[in-house]
Amino acid sequence: MMMESDRDTPSNIRHPVLQWLIYGHLWLVLAVVAQILWTGLFLHEAPELWRYTTAAALGTFAGYATMRLARVNSPEAGRYLNLIWYKEQRKLITALVGVAGSAAFLLMWPLWRSLWHWLLPVVAMALLYLTPFTSGTGRGFGLRSIPFLKVLLIPGLWVIVCSAVPMRLDLFDHAPGAILAFACMRLPLVMALTVVFDIRDSLTDDPALRTMPQVFGIRGAKVIASVLLLCSALYEVIFLRTLGYPNAVWSLLVAYVVALGLTLRARPVRDPIYYALYVDGVMILIPLCAWIGTLV
Repeated sequence: MMMESDRDTPSNIRHPVLQWLIYGHLWLVLAVVAQILWTGLFLHEAPELWRYTTAAALGTFAGYATMRLARVNSPEAGRYLNLIWYKEQRKLITALVGVAGSAAFLLMWPLWRSLWHWLLPVVAMALLYLTPFTSGTGRGFGLRSIPFLKVLLIPGLWVIVCSAVPMRLDLFDHAPGAILAFACMRLPLVMALTVVFDIRDSLTDDPALRTMPQVFGIRGAKVIASVLLLCSALYEVIFLRTLGYPNAVWSLLVAYVVALGLTLRARPVRDPIYYALYVDGVMILIPLCAWIGTLV
């Protein structure tokens, strides 16, 4: 999930479709759409949800691509397959970023007055997470370099974009406490996946970052991620049963079993297929399984 680059590994992605899905972050765009629509599944009536979902998808692509383009000339760019790909596709991606960003801005314009205080901090923190600036020692400047912050910041941004803001679009006026509770219900899932990505990065991350694997070891990080997944599954099961979707409970649990298996098999190897496709794919698989269950 994630806001990191993939170093050169044996899993060099050569197929152009996979390159756009993983390096171009289109898979993450689909994850954002799936997460928003998962929230929308339980709203009373939200006629503007389509507008927000489309804008969020375009904004996600533009945001991630902008962060990558900003780093293609950095000294370390040659060690990262995705940055090499961005450098090769710079003209095309720059044009697509311009189109996607402009379209997202125009789509969001009618909603900006009611949502700006939610989305402005998200945009600011996303842009400051990774920057092209480095210190004299080569260490990057950005929120990513603050110890312990990643495991809280990324999940927080995701639940605001994919859970809290969509609830604000519901014509039913949800109380702030209800929005907070719903967002917190979705938080453990993203936190668990963030820890899994920290396992991937554990051999290359600066020790000063103090990520979960650095503090508790690989095995301890897997235990933490597994507990977070179990908490997430429990919250979702209670939620779905309360709403009267017993079949969705079972289909949802299939997705969580897959997520747990991916967590337990995680290794400190930067494999873009395993992490950027399979692990990030959990963000699509869980809403998909839940939706299928509601149809039965």
